[in-house]
Amino acid sequence: MRRLAILAAAVVLLSACSVWPVDQDPYGMSLRRNANETIMALQAYRKDNGAFPMSLAALTPKYLPSLPDVPGLHYEYADGSLSYHYIPSWPQLRPVWCASVGNNTDWKCEEHLI
Repeated sequence: MRRLAILAAAVVLLSACSVWPVDQDPYGMSLRRNANETIMALQAYRKDNGAFPMSLAALTPKYLPSLPDVPGLHYEYADGSLSYHYIPSWPQLRPVWCASVGNNTDWKCEEHLI
C-alpha cells in the first residue's frame, strides 16, 4: 500500500511538470525575442544600404545599441539569415537548433539528440 501511495505521488508530481513545444519554453522565447530584434535591425540596415552588412557588428550602434549576448547568433551574409541553438531547462534537456527562414522572423526549430 505504501508503494502505491509513493507511485501515485510521483505521478502527480511529474504530471505537474510542464512540457513546452519546441522553442516555446520561456528561455527559448526570450532567445527568439533577442534574435528577432537582430533580424529587424538587419532589415533596417538593408533598407538603408541596399545590402546586408558583412558582419553583425555593423549594426551597432545605429541599428542596435549592442549585439545580444544570448543567443550566440550565426549570421549568413548572403541572405541575412540567423541561426542559434540552446538547451532548454528540465525536463526538456535536448538541444534545440533554430534557424530563420531567410531574413524574417519565421523560425524553424528542431530538437536534436546529443
